[in-house]
Amino acid sequence: MLVTIKKPRKRLTREESRAQTRAKLIAEGHAHFLRYGIGGAVAEKIAEDAGYSRGAFYSNFASKEELFIAVIHELEARHFEVFRSILNEESSSKERLRKLRDTFADLVTDRDWIVLHAELEAEALRSERIRESFVKLHRQTIRDGEKLVRQLLKSCEVTLSLKPNEFITAMLSLSHGLAVNQKILGPELSQKSTRTLIQSLFDHLISAA
Repeated sequence: MLVTIKKPRKRLTREESRAQTRAKLIAEGHAHFLRYGIGGAVAEKIAEDAGYSRGAFYSNFASKEELFIAVIHELEARHFEVFRSILNEESSSKERLRKLRDTFADLVTDRDWIVLHAELEAEALRSERIRESFVKLHRQTIRDGEKLVRQLLKSCEVTLSLKPNEFITAMLSLSHGLAVNQKILGPELSQKSTRTLIQSLFDHLISAA
């Protein structure tokens, strides 16, 4: 008879444990903010549903607003990782540009992203503290997007009609506005039509031979 000996679990370091706690709180916060918004979400309930105490929450985040910003940061980091992976593909500039366009259209019209980003904008209009966080996040997004575009422009086949930072600003602002309107209007502006409009805007501003 074979006896299976279980290896003892590796004990997490303090840093690893803290990172795990933050990740779980961010994931649970994501769900709560989608359902209740910043105003309706409760820090203690988020901690409880994530399996932690009130103290664990406040040792990682000063407030639910700070957690909300962390949720947005996490989502944006994932988005940019997807874009970077496309740029690193060994394919033609035209194919990479098409994939970037289609992926951008998919991400910006994602229901969860629309709700959370619209919530961030609304809170930034009400709260100076959130506004400051919004400005920092916006600047970082523009910088990160500009790096991606400059990487694209290393190919002589790619043509851009604006400066890289202007292109990113226009795509983000106009696409998000379209996506929000689509969710509010419903059948009057279909998701397919919205996606096509965003793709057309992208193609009008940047192209590859």
